[in-house]
Amino acid sequence: MKTKHFTVQEVLDILASQAQQISEFAKQMTESNAKFEQQMTESNAKFEQQMTESNAKFEEHKLQAAKEIREVRQELGGIGRSQGEVAERYFYSAIKKNMKLLHVELNEIEANINKYVKSLNLREQYDLILTNTNVIVVVEVKYKMRVREVEWLYKDKIPNFKKLFPERKNFELIGAVAAFVFEENAIKLAKQYGFLILTREDKHLEILNENYISY
Repeated sequence: MKTKHFTVQEVLDILASQAQQISEFAKQMTESNAKFEQQMTESNAKFEQQMTESNAKFEEHKLQAAKEIREVRQELGGIGRSQGEVAERYFYSAIKKNMKLLHVELNEIEANINKYVKSLNLREQYDLILTNTNVIVVVEVKYKMRVREVEWLYKDKIPNFKKLFPERKNFELIGAVAAFVFEENAIKLAKQYGFLILTREDKHLEILNENYISY
């Protein structure tokens, strides 16, 4: 086999051809990279725009949901206050009608009494205070009486009464709870504390017990 010999010019032509191919390939790669980078930039920008729009919609929905929750809470709070006012008006009117509770003849009924004594840094609110010459009945009124409210009357309102009203310290003090509905165990606890228990039965005032403790 004969070995082919290239002239110097042929070698130079081959090298020039290869160099041109390499240059064209590099150009194609550069253009391809530039196109890829442009696509990635556009894609990132589009993604960021979508995320921004999505976050904005999420914040809008979150604010709307928070607003609706506040409105529902306000409505429920309004319903609770309205029911409480109905109960207070009913028991006030029912007791006032006869001015008597068991054997206690009443001289006075006070409603929604707020008392604050600065020197004691002590404040309480009493729904109804029923008074005769030597007996005071403090009545906690709720549409629905819960255990915590019976506890509150026993642990706070009763002990604080004579501190807030020292002029009545010699009166016999009786606690009472009044409600249309009672939470489970609320009546049992009220009896345990010696409170009178008042409720409504067929639109009439009903006293569920006659035994009480004087404080």
